[in-house]
Amino acid sequence: MNYEYYKIFYYVGKHKNITRAAAELYSSQPAVTRAIQNLEAELGCRLFVRTKNGVDFTHEGQTLFDYVSIAHRQILKGENEVSQAISIDGGTIYIGATVTALHEYLFDVIDGFHLKYPGVKFKINTGSNNSTIERLKNGTVDLAFVSTPCNVTKPLSTVKIKKFNDILIAGNGFEGLKNKTLALSDVQNYPFVCLRHSMQLRQFIDDVFAENGMTLAPDIEADGADLLVPMISHNFGLGFVPQGMADDAISRGEVFRIPLDCELPERHICMIYDPHRPQTNASRELYKMICESVKKAPAANP
Repeated sequence: MNYEYYKIFYYVGKHKNITRAAAELYSSQPAVTRAIQNLEAELGCRLFVRTKNGVDFTHEGQTLFDYVSIAHRQILKGENEVSQAISIDGGTIYIGATVTALHEYLFDVIDGFHLKYPGVKFKINTGSNNSTIERLKNGTVDLAFVSTPCNVTKPLSTVKIKKFNDILIAGNGFEGLKNKTLALSDVQNYPFVCLRHSMQLRQFIDDVFAENGMTLAPDIEADGADLLVPMISHNFGLGFVPQGMADDAISRGEVFRIPLDCELPERHICMIYDPHRPQTNASRELYKMICESVKKAPAANP
C-alpha cells in the first residue's frame, strides 16, 4: 500500500481538480495524474471521471473518499495534538455533544474547566445521539455527551453524569392554561410541537404516551431540540423540552411551565468514551474532573 497515493487522492477529491490539487501538494499535474492512475491500477477500478471543470468521483471513488476523509481528519488531529505542548495547559479537546447535553450540563463544565486551564482549546461538534456516538467511534472526538435513551455498544463505555427532567411549556398565547395542572391525556387536546421521528426526545415522548395507551400526533415537527423553545414561544403549540433549555425563556416570561398530574420520568446526560483509544492530557483531565464531580454527587448517578 502506498500511502502517498491516498494523500494525493484525497486532495484531488477535495478540489475535484488535478491542477489545484497539484498546487496544494507542491507537485506537478503529471505527477498527480500518474499517482491517481497507479492507485486505480492497484484497486482495479476507476476513481474519477473527467468533467468540463475538472474531475468528479465514480461510485467507487466516492466510497473510497468517504473513508479516506475520516483517516485524513484523524491524521490532522494527531498532527495538531503532537504540535501542542504536552502540558495540560495546552492542547485541544474534541467534543461531540447533543444540544440537550450542552444546555443541561456541558456549558457549565466547559466554563469551569476553561477557568482552570485557559490554555486548552475546545472544538465542539453538535448533532443527534447517533451522529455524536458515530463521531466517537470514528475517533474524530475525544468524548461524547448525549442524553438517554441512547444506544451504546462495546467497546464504548458510558458514565451517567446528571439527571434532568423534560417539562411541558407553552407560549403566552395559551395563557388560559396558566396555573392549571394537566393530565397527560389533556395534552392531546392542544396543538403540539415535537421533534421529528428517530430523535431521542421524540422517541422518549412517544414511549411515554404509548405506555399510557396513547399515540402522539404533533402539529409541527422540528429538526433540532434548539428549535423547540422558539417555536413554542411563538405559540405554535405546547411542547416538552429539557428544563435547562427552557429556564431562560421562562425567566424572561416568553413561555411558562404547565405542571402535569404525573410528570415525565427522569432522563440522564451521559458521557461516552472509548477506553481503548488514547486520550490527550487535556481530555484526560476533563474526563477525570467530570468523574470526580459525579462521585461527589452520587444522586446524579444512581
